Amino acid sequence: MNAVEYCLLNGLKVAGPAHPALLSASETLSYGALEQRVSQFAVGLRELGVCPGDRVGMLMLDTPDIVATHLATMAIGAIAAAISSRANPEELEQILGIVRPVALVIDGEFADIAVPAVAKALPRIRVIRREHDLAAWKSTSATPLVPVPRKPSDPAFWVMTSGTTGAPKAVEHHHRNVGMCAGYYERILGCSKNDRLFATSRFHFAYAIGNMFAALRMGAGNILLERWATAPTVAETVTRFKPSVLLSVPAVYHRLLEAGLAKTAPFRALRYFVSAGERMPPQIWTAWEEAGGHPILDGLGCSECIYMIIGNTPTHRKPGSSGQAMPSTELRIVDDAGAVIDAANTPGRLEVRMPSTCEGYRSAGDRLDGPPQRPAQQFRPDGWFSTGDEYLRDAEGFYHHRGRTGDMLRVSGIWVSPSEIEDALAGQASIAESAAVLGESDIGLAEIVLYVVPAGGADNASAVSAARECLSHALPRYKQPRRFEAVADLPRTATGKVQRHKLRELLRRDHH
Repeated sequence: MNAVEYCLLNGLKVAGPAHPALLSASETLSYGALEQRVSQFAVGLRELGVCPGDRVGMLMLDTPDIVATHLATMAIGAIAAAISSRANPEELEQILGIVRPVALVIDGEFADIAVPAVAKALPRIRVIRREHDLAAWKSTSATPLVPVPRKPSDPAFWVMTSGTTGAPKAVEHHHRNVGMCAGYYERILGCSKNDRLFATSRFHFAYAIGNMFAALRMGAGNILLERWATAPTVAETVTRFKPSVLLSVPAVYHRLLEAGLAKTAPFRALRYFVSAGERMPPQIWTAWEEAGGHPILDGLGCSECIYMIIGNTPTHRKPGSSGQAMPSTELRIVDDAGAVIDAANTPGRLEVRMPSTCEGYRSAGDRLDGPPQRPAQQFRPDGWFSTGDEYLRDAEGFYHHRGRTGDMLRVSGIWVSPSEIEDALAGQASIAESAAVLGESDIGLAEIVLYVVPAGGADNASAVSAARECLSHALPRYKQPRRFEAVADLPRTATGKVQRHKLRELLRRDHH
């Protein structure tokens, strides 16, 4: 088998060569044109010497070319790895050290960061420029696409994540993991080739990759947003391409609400609105439905499972919950000892068992000819996977997210390490120590809150001001705390570790 047969070539048979497959501001590709481009890119990659099992990295805008490159890589038996365009030079070097690609495909605007990182980390790899190399490949005559046969257990693509540890790593998915890609869309949303799906998340997220596989499997249209989502660009895209399903994150829905877009005709014309990435605050859920007449169907997915795990449905939904188990998915909640919790409204760790669970992780220094890492605290021998989320199940069977079991911070679907924030304040004379935790804004959106302890001789205001000023220059905006609090000292264990759960409890008391 080859996953490209399962998604693209199946969609071509279902929809026909003239049906739109990819729609974006730069161009629209039909299924026939996409198959041709994937074939051209596959030939180009093979001619460069890319072999089955090799990795191809992609640092690109979300145009049809990134989808075609991803599919072409899988079609020749290599491993596709999309990289965040927000990676700074140090992060990119770390990612390249994990992926160790034989080729890196880039858009020209990323050359200033990519070329030095490649020269430092992997000077022998080939940098493929979209504007030159891919353009040349497109001009060649195309032959019918014939994907290389692969075993279901052969790796097909990696999803880069920092997960719960803060260190970059790759989540390895095999060809068989594409097999359930359309289940949620067909069985829950009733989608078909007549739908157009629009995921606002960037393509390097599992959310968008899984959506791409599903759209192609069904023969549906897949709408791409080339850059990071803003209310105006999402509105413009919805107006122009008329999607039937919008898949986004709570922060984007909030911005659309603030801009008054939920009640406009283009948005009211959509059939379904789906949310994942973080818990959907009930306030946004309610306000959206009141404004536009449609509910937002909140759910939970993760990079390790690629598709929706828990979700609200058009007929079974509850504001504030993540919903219920999705098709082909088993769920359980366990306590700290690993015992299953059957009682309702009792929190514990969420574990999932589903066919698309990843094979494990790849980190820097791994032997790439061996199996991926499968940490025992996450991968159970009987196939259960621990998501790292704390949940409870209510008496009606709806699952409610209570937070992360670890200390990593997740905002709008992006993992942020608290130590990265805290380390950036080293050397600030007015700050003795600090601790970052995840809180909620007034309307229930996840936000990073930083507690700072003023150094001797400094007052609370000067410590907070110094922290805010320092981090505004040291960190990308999405990693910067939204709220700052000064405290006399941080709660610690007997061994000196910061008790972040007590800071989170303090936040909850303050919030209420």
